[in-house]
Formats: sequence, structure tokens, C-alpha cells
Amino acid sequence: MLRRFLNLPFTVASKAAKAFQDREDAKTRERYGTASDPGMVPVGGQETAREVTEAQVDAAATTLSVADIRAQAKTRPIAYVDVRGLSDWNAGHLRGAAHMPMGEINVRVSELAWDQLVVAYCDDGRVSAQAVAFFRERGMEDTFVLGGGLAAWRAAGGEVVR
Repeated sequence: MLRRFLNLPFTVASKAAKAFQDREDAKTRERYGTASDPGMVPVGGQETAREVTEAQVDAAATTLSVADIRAQAKTRPIAYVDVRGLSDWNAGHLRGAAHMPMGEINVRVSELAWDQLVVAYCDDGRVSAQAVAFFRERGMEDTFVLGGGLAAWRAAGGEVVR
């Protein structure tokens, strides 16, 4: 009996968190459809969700090279967003990067600061291009893809932490 009484606050908090998440998921489904992949977003004002493909993202306008990113880092803060899965994240990521897998970006996009440069990356740049398209659909124009992904970062001698 005492144990149930002591666990009551945790039970209530857990149920409240679940209810909040359910409401947020319902809002997302209402606005963007029932796409299971957050890469499926309304594009160009269309009412139904369709997949944002790599071809729909202007690669030249959304990609920064490692050299460009290093130059930008000297003058302004940069938020790095790793959109890979947990096992890839644990294998190595950029220091200070936020881990925001593609399956979570639609819920966690509000964690990013709109007043700083956001650089999304994955292993080779293809998945991060979808993330950047997603961010830009929401008005975050200062978002870019790390050209070549983490592989290019490593090849340029960039630090990767575990």
C-alpha cells in the first residue's frame, strides 16, 4: 500500500506525458497527414503529404562544404543536427551535435534556435537533405546540409566523438 502511494506521482506524471505526446502526434497528423516518415511533408502548399525527395531539394542552395562550415563557425554559432539512428550516433558524431533522428524531427524541431545556422548531417548527405527540406518548409531558411556528410567531415580531419 505504501509503495503504491509513493509511486503515485510517477504514475500521474507518466500518464500526463503520454497524453501530451498523443495530442502532439494528433496535431502533426492533422496538419501533415498520416505519413509514417517525417520526410513525408506537404510540399509547395499541397494539402496531402508526399515524399520530399532529394531531387526536390536544391542541392547548391542547401549544401555547405566542410571548409564553408569551418569559415562560418569563426563568425557565428552553429547548431549541428545528427539525423542518423542511435547506433550510428553512438559510433561517432560531431562534438556538441544534437541527436535528432528523422523519426523525431517533426516533434523536436522546436528545440532548434531560429537565430543560428543549423547544419544537418548523416553519413553521406542524402537523409540530411530531407531534414533540411523539412526545416525549410517550416520557415527555417538558415539550415544547410553538411556536404558529403560525416564521411566528408572525417576526410577533412574533423573531430568525431563517441
